[in-house]
Amino acid sequence: MGVHRTTVGEVVTAVSDALARLLDHFVTFPTDGQIAKVKQKFFLLGDMPNTIGVIDCTHVHIQAPRQREWEYVNRKGRHSINVQLVGDADLAITNCVVRWPGSVHDARIFRESRLFTEFQTNRPDGVILADSAYPLLPWVMTPFPTANTPSQMRYNNAHGRTRSMPNNTGLYCATQYRCPSQSPPL
Repeated sequence: MGVHRTTVGEVVTAVSDALARLLDHFVTFPTDGQIAKVKQKFFLLGDMPNTIGVIDCTHVHIQAPRQREWEYVNRKGRHSINVQLVGDADLAITNCVVRWPGSVHDARIFRESRLFTEFQTNRPDGVILADSAYPLLPWVMTPFPTANTPSQMRYNNAHGRTRSMPNNTGLYCATQYRCPSQSPPL
């Protein structure tokens, strides 16, 4: 296209910085006044009461960086950034963390996030649904590793139904913004 690589890098950096400054304006967790509606929408998705969000990480593929390349190699051997997303029932991202190399485990990203720190101190009025990579907390619900009773099976089914649709938000984002020279997202 006749544009020098350095110029492209500077433009991408400038646009990324501008978007990052707007993040808190567009990516917001539900307020106290919105919580009841959020819970209702999640309940309609999968019969899981008291749900205010779903959390998961997704790997966004990148080209191998020149420095500390090994940190970006994920468990599938690809270079990536591990992005934590919290979504609502409308597929809107309500919280995100975009700063960790692909080798970092989901639970560590979560433990070191502002969301974790905030909710450990000020418990939310509801729960966030997570997969088994996350810790079970009073405000984070994970599935039973093995459902041994009918009630545990019902819980796991409701948990899975409720998480499944919003969880696709991360996959959608990863497929839209992957590195063009890489294979499809994980």
